[in-house]
Amino acid sequence: MKNKFSILLIVALILLCQVGFAQDVLVVEPGVGTLNQAITTYGGTKIYQLKAGGWYQITAPIQNAGYHLQIIGQEPAVKGGMPATLQTNATAQGVVFAKMFDAQGDITLKNIYFVNADLTGVLGGAFLFNTADNARTVIDRCILDPVSGGSAMNLSGQMQKSYFTNNLFNRMGHQLSPNDGHFFKTSRTGNIGFDTLLVQNNTFVCIGTSVHNGDLGRTYVNKFSKFDHNTFVEQKSQLDWHKMESEYYWTNNLMFDMNTQPWSVTWNPMGGSDKGLPNTALIYADTIPGDVFPSNTIQFVEYNMHYRNPKFYTLINELNTQGQKDGKPYLIFMPLVWPKDSSAVSRETNLFANDTSFPSWKVGNNTIDVDPQWTDSRIYTMSDNFVLWTKPATQVHAMGYSPSNFPIAANWTKYHWDPDGDASNNLTWPLFNGVYRNPAMLIGSIEGLPLGDLNWFPESKTLWTKNKSRIDAHLKAAIESKLDMVSGVKSINLSDIKTSCYPNPFSNQLTISYTLKNAAVVKLTILTLNGQTVTELVNQSQVAGDYNSKWNGTNTDGKLTPNGMYLYRLQVGNKVASGRFVKIK
Repeated sequence: MKNKFSILLIVALILLCQVGFAQDVLVVEPGVGTLNQAITTYGGTKIYQLKAGGWYQITAPIQNAGYHLQIIGQEPAVKGGMPATLQTNATAQGVVFAKMFDAQGDITLKNIYFVNADLTGVLGGAFLFNTADNARTVIDRCILDPVSGGSAMNLSGQMQKSYFTNNLFNRMGHQLSPNDGHFFKTSRTGNIGFDTLLVQNNTFVCIGTSVHNGDLGRTYVNKFSKFDHNTFVEQKSQLDWHKMESEYYWTNNLMFDMNTQPWSVTWNPMGGSDKGLPNTALIYADTIPGDVFPSNTIQFVEYNMHYRNPKFYTLINELNTQGQKDGKPYLIFMPLVWPKDSSAVSRETNLFANDTSFPSWKVGNNTIDVDPQWTDSRIYTMSDNFVLWTKPATQVHAMGYSPSNFPIAANWTKYHWDPDGDASNNLTWPLFNGVYRNPAMLIGSIEGLPLGDLNWFPESKTLWTKNKSRIDAHLKAAIESKLDMVSGVKSINLSDIKTSCYPNPFSNQLTISYTLKNAAVVKLTILTLNGQTVTELVNQSQVAGDYNSKWNGTNTDGKLTPNGMYLYRLQVGNKVASGRFVKIK
């Protein structure tokens, strides 16, 4: 018995050592090929840490066959400092690598600045492939600039779980035509799709033709897909073109200059140019094989903002006027989903409108063509340049005019977000600023928080993170009404308490007005979004009447508070009302 126990103890110690060894962190020195060499030597037994501010270049696409590869960048010593940079390379013949990562198993990439271009500025063909079944892909807090010359993330294994969170993706596609790749590409030859595709709190800038391409003609079914709280700036055509998911969400996204490449009515991917088949929309949806009605599937397209530069509408009118004279196809801009009152024959419209058979198919509360009011004016300059590029691209691609008359590539460098003009080594830092001021959009999400990537609004991100389980449950239930994010606030009858604040946003002085029908103890407090008290304006008994309380933007110590979003909380007896407002000066 003693010998048996000793043998078991030795085996346990060996296993423990192996587990501990697998968790070892190896700090990789900066340089050319150092990461490749380390991975070749140690495989999946190390977590590879790259030094903040260090520059690394690969000498071959990075592979991991059958093991979990983890590459983590150190946190910069100074907040907002440069992370580790990992750059692609070219072959001996001068051809840039077709991909940076050739994953064949689990892969985790965190806190790294990836440059998918060689030292001459030539973009790599793709960023990452993962071909393994049941593989897990995690990319978090990374920057990809440029992303690729073609596609970005190719995920082809069945039942894969993929998580893309808190990243900045910039510059994808060669811009020599309107068709230059898809950011996420999921494809299968069988009938089993991916398990999870979570794309949340990312910013995408200039990312090519489509966001997600999923092989429309295939029959595989995906389990769970969510695009939530992402900021998209400049994109040409489709959004999500995989049609069969058991659970799907496109929510709280800010989309600026998306679907700007006019669509020819002769293009109908559902059936060629057959007018009797459904019209295409930016988001595809369909029943899944074997679905029983009422369907348990969820398709939730809610609380998004979809904007196009007004000059795009002027352009499409101009092109259609000329095209009518020359006998060219009519051009349209596709909506997220064709509306119920549309004359277009659309499968999605019929499905989303059928509450009996599809009770969890919801589309609504989406805002069209509202300016976010970016703080960085360069975004508007880029938008105008994008319109200039779109005209010749459309004349050749959609209308069939001769390419020799319209040099499509002339404006492609102006289209990309490239602050310093050097794709091989961007010296401008930080790279992009996604902060905006529009007060309606700052409370436009289903949680009453800013639309788009919440990383640009840290206090809102904190509140969102704190309530994430409640938010996820709210979305899963396909509830269209907004979720109250202020804990402890009860719904109140406005006949008992009437309250408002103005102007909103404010710069010098905010007025919070309220009406009491009966005498009560009143407490009025200004709070940050994560519930911290800024100052208390009222705390006393008051008689019935109308009241106006002023706030000049200072805290309890008399110091001026930062710009941003705040809450006011009005407690009257045991009832509470609240509201949000924005301070801009």
